[in-house]
Amino acid sequence: MRAEIGWNRGRARPKAGFYLWGGKVRRFAKVDLLIFAVVLIWGSVFSVIKYTLQEIDPFAFVTARFLGASILLLALVYLMEGKPIIKREDWPRVALVGLSGIGIYQICFTLGLNYTTASNSSLIIATSPIFAALFAWLLGEEPITPRQIVGILLSFAGVTLIVRAGSQGLALAWENLRGDTLTLMAAVLNAFSAVIAKRSLERYSSLRVMAVGMIVGTLFLLPFGWRPLLIYPWARLSFQGWLGLGYASFIAAGLGYVLWFQAIGEIGATRTMVYNYLIPVVAVGVAVLTLGEEFTALQALGAFIVFVGIALARLVPRERIAKAALIKGGGDDD
Repeated sequence: MRAEIGWNRGRARPKAGFYLWGGKVRRFAKVDLLIFAVVLIWGSVFSVIKYTLQEIDPFAFVTARFLGASILLLALVYLMEGKPIIKREDWPRVALVGLSGIGIYQICFTLGLNYTTASNSSLIIATSPIFAALFAWLLGEEPITPRQIVGILLSFAGVTLIVRAGSQGLALAWENLRGDTLTLMAAVLNAFSAVIAKRSLERYSSLRVMAVGMIVGTLFLLPFGWRPLLIYPWARLSFQGWLGLGYASFIAAGLGYVLWFQAIGEIGATRTMVYNYLIPVVAVGVAVLTLGEEFTALQALGAFIVFVGIALARLVPRERIAKAALIKGGGDDD
């Protein structure tokens, strides 16, 4: 059976450890280090994908990326847990995680980026934590505190500063409306998949959920990407192109998604999704180091605001956590 970090299911006992502000606010824990690792991976993959797409057709790239990640995760599940069995009653939710968080999301994100600017796309995708908090509240999955709302909005303001200070800035034009709308749909889907995955992650490991979910999502991608995948001359792909595809597939998609959804299972979608705001910060830093882009004072201020907002959103009153766990445990008889 998978070892679980955190509370025992159905018990209102907080994690052992130190607490800030008189023992009333939950501290940063090991799970935060896992999320930071994912943020570093996903923040750096933008430059990797941008470079790799100079050689590979976008739909061929996306399909190959998640096909490779699906094979990797399926092999890991068999090696570590045996057959990736999901109970019949849990299949709809796990499949929906794969469709919304990978399949449909990737279509909307890829097409959206094609019809709008990278700056618009990065800012619109940054609305995902806002939608995650809204879905979590509407579906009764997680309690939302005023501190979290302030932190989420503050971090979004920081990301806005970073994007505004970039070389492209924001492009408010009718020709970008189609791409902006598709990207907004991607942001909503990203948030929705994170929230609905929580219950499945209480029953199965994040590795199993993502292995099955990624297979479902990849199957959805195949009708759009099978032709570009087959006709692309893979023998001509450079060594750097293969490295980029491998990193985006096995590290960013495979390892990244598993760790990300493990964090969702432990601390919830709202507090995990707020770390999305760090991805543009890392992406800008990587671009400065690898592409020679300028890092302005306004971007530095935006990054600082993002960190402050994440701290506010992540540190949740201990009493609320215990109460939520007690309610969840009392009503969850599978």
